[in-house]
Amino acid sequence: MHYPDRPVLLQRTAPFTNILLAINIGVYLLLELSGGSSNPWVLLRYGAKFAPLIRAGEPWRLLTSMFLHSGLLHLSMNSFSLHNLGNVTERLFGSKRFLLAYLASGLCGSIVSTLLADPRVIGVGASGAIFGLAGCLFYFGLRFPRHFALIAGMRFVFIVLLNLAIGFTSPLIDNYAHLGGLISGFAAAYALGLPGERTGESRQLARRVFLSLMLIGAAAAAWPVPLR
Repeated sequence: MHYPDRPVLLQRTAPFTNILLAINIGVYLLLELSGGSSNPWVLLRYGAKFAPLIRAGEPWRLLTSMFLHSGLLHLSMNSFSLHNLGNVTERLFGSKRFLLAYLASGLCGSIVSTLLADPRVIGVGASGAIFGLAGCLFYFGLRFPRHFALIAGMRFVFIVLLNLAIGFTSPLIDNYAHLGGLISGFAAAYALGLPGERTGESRQLARRVFLSLMLIGAAAAAWPVPLR
C-alpha cells in the first residue's frame, strides 16, 4: 500500500460540516415547535433510539437518532464539537470521505449502544458520530504524527480521554455510543483512506469487512429479543 510523505489539505472549506450543523439546528427547532426537545414522546415521534421500538421493526431509529438533541445545552455542546472537529476532518479527508465516516460512526455508535446499553433508555445526539471524527483524526495521527502534533496534539488526546472518563462516571451519558463511534471512526478512516493513499487489496478488504460488520451489527440490534 502506498502512503504519501505529507498529508494533503484536499479543500479549503467544509461544506458538509456546515450542512450537518444546519440540519441539527433545524431539527432541534422542529422538536421545540412540536412540544419540546426534552419531551420523550416528541423525541420518540421523530426517531429517537429506543431499543424496544428498534427491535419491533423500526431500525431506521439507529440513524435518525443522531440528528436529534434534547435541550439547548445538548445541541450547543455537540454543535461546538462538530464545528471544530468537522472543519479539520473534512478538509483533510474530503467531503465524501468525511460524510461517509460521520454517518457510519453515528450508525455504529447507535448499534453498540442498542446492543449493550440499558434498552429502556431513550438515546439521541450526534456524539457517536462526533467521536467518530475523533477516530478519523487518530488515524491521521498514526499516519502523520508530526503533523497531528501541530494540528491537534496531546491536548486533543487528553480531551477525548477525559470525555470518555466522564462518560463512565455519569449515567446520563451514553458512553457505549461514544466508544462505538470512536472505534468505528478509526476503522472507517482506514477503510476509506486519506487523499493520495492508493486503494490496495488490504484497503479493499477492510472496506468489505467494515461494511459486513456494520450490517451484521445493525441486524443484531434490530433482532427481536425480550427486555432484560
